[in-house]
Amino acid sequence: MFTEAEKKKIKSLSEQMDREDLLELIYEQKLFKVFTPMALDGLSLSLVDGLKVFQRVGAVDGNVGWAVTIGSGGNMFIPLFDQRVCEERFSYKEAVIAGSGKFGTAERVNGGYIISGTWKYCSGSDYATLFTMNCRLANSEEIVTCSVSRETVEIIPDWNAMGLRATSSHSMKLSNVFVKDEETFKFDHFQNQYELPVHSFPFITFSEASFFSLCLGLTEQFLSEAAEILERKKDHLGLERYQYVMEQCSQHKSKLENIEERFFSLVSTYWQKHNQGKKLDETDLATFTAFCKEHSTEILMSSHSLIRYFGMDGIMENSPLNRAWRNLCTASQHMFLTP
Repeated sequence: MFTEAEKKKIKSLSEQMDREDLLELIYEQKLFKVFTPMALDGLSLSLVDGLKVFQRVGAVDGNVGWAVTIGSGGNMFIPLFDQRVCEERFSYKEAVIAGSGKFGTAERVNGGYIISGTWKYCSGSDYATLFTMNCRLANSEEIVTCSVSRETVEIIPDWNAMGLRATSSHSMKLSNVFVKDEETFKFDHFQNQYELPVHSFPFITFSEASFFSLCLGLTEQFLSEAAEILERKKDHLGLERYQYVMEQCSQHKSKLENIEERFFSLVSTYWQKHNQGKKLDETDLATFTAFCKEHSTEILMSSHSLIRYFGMDGIMENSPLNRAWRNLCTASQHMFLTP
């Protein structure tokens, strides 16, 4: 996916996700278009292959991994748009959605809606070309999902988390913006010819799988940074201490590999069932939710335990190990992974 030189560049620039040269690497690899059809210049990957992309990118760098996971997650909305709107907004290489599940307000007017509100946690807000948001109609419980172009949005730079600091997961604000009917969409209501099999996969399960696969990659990066420190300090530690900490790392890696194998086995089973036209039942969905929540917690707790063996490298914010750990902590706090 990335050359060694590109990986080094990504790591050196990962705290500057808005840099054009870093974004260009993502555009060239079409990593914001993992689940976009080839007709719109995307990769058109299956669910399983796409999740492995999220994992691999996360293993290189957390900020870029999150950006790719969130960015390509927006591909799930592609079939929901009016055909003309879809082609206008998704056919070019830089196309990427930033959005929020929070709610604003909407007033029905002729030909569309007037919407206002502030929406938090819009990852990719520094470079997104399209923003999506939910709104509640005034004096009603009805919800309308809207999309607006970048120039209509005010970005409030308020993302201040302990990790994934460069993901520009800021708030967006709109004040009395008109949204045409064709710029709104409804889940499960497909309006164009650009549907891929993944687009009809259950959305919550898709989201859980996406964030979990990313966390697998973030944990790989954490272990890679730990191994690098251990080798660098081998002589200073002494053989006995070195071997002891190495054993702790090996146990963590084995646990991760076991969880990874079980995760992709489960995903593959569900994906095969989906492709056979069989609906995932409530037991399937609940089983998957429980798996992701339980094992993301297990991975995180194990990482907390392991970082204790790395002294000051574990707590200094300029340490690659500390940054990898903070990124994993932050990603694991997503609502789809918390207990």
